[in-house]
Amino acid sequence: MKPTTEEDVFDLQIGLGESETSVEDKHFFDTAGYLVLEDLLTPDQVSQARDILEGIKSATPENMTLSPEGSYGCELLNIVEGGSTLEDAMALRRVLDYVQEFIWGRQYRLVGSRAILRTPGRGSQLTQGGDADPRRYARYRCFGDGQFRCLMITCLISLTDTGNNDGTFCTIPASHKASLPHPYENAELNAIVPLQNIPLRSGSGILFTENLSHAFKPTTGAGHMWLSYQYGPSYMVNWPGCEPSEDLLVRTATDPAKSHLLLEPYYHPTGSQRKQKM
Repeated sequence: MKPTTEEDVFDLQIGLGESETSVEDKHFFDTAGYLVLEDLLTPDQVSQARDILEGIKSATPENMTLSPEGSYGCELLNIVEGGSTLEDAMALRRVLDYVQEFIWGRQYRLVGSRAILRTPGRGSQLTQGGDADPRRYARYRCFGDGQFRCLMITCLISLTDTGNNDGTFCTIPASHKASLPHPYENAELNAIVPLQNIPLRSGSGILFTENLSHAFKPTTGAGHMWLSYQYGPSYMVNWPGCEPSEDLLVRTATDPAKSHLLLEPYYHPTGSQRKQKM
């Protein structure tokens, strides 16, 4: 008798083929490593998010963490606890359709949320990306049959208009597929020839694999803010400092999209059990 395997007992592909991601978007994401998503937030939502962040920065609640100022500003961890737009933006339908396509069906969860509060005049270093990226959680995979198995995917939403040389998110397109490490560890961003700026209007965002080499150009003025939501496979644990509070779990319990994102890490999804037993 043939031994029973895990695949006989569990349906490990729940949700595959359910998203409406176009062939063009799949190809662009696989080729470039990112997608630009225009107008994810309305002007009112952008204004509300900025006001909430200013308040939190002045008096940070216990369930959030304001990190010390780093190379390009400071970060506020676990922003979904702030409610309102900061909470709603983690479960935008347009974003989740892509997350479902690129991670592997409905087996995904939110692993981190943060606000990036930029310091004028400062930029960030270019991340490594590709095969040389030391971060195991950033791995990118897409197979010949068109199925993606990405690990961490980030959605960055700008709360400020970012021009070509004013706090712009920038990347080396296709660097998530690089076999060699990039030679730009200590290079000025403006001197990196293959680096491309991705200007965004306030309220628009970019969804990218963390395996993509990316950075922020320096800002020329104050007030640049970004929302960052990071998604991973259902078994990926929360980023340190981004564990959901009991209050957040209770108030999102009746929202299917939010409650799904905030499930505890798991490998076999609910409903995957078949009739066979191991």
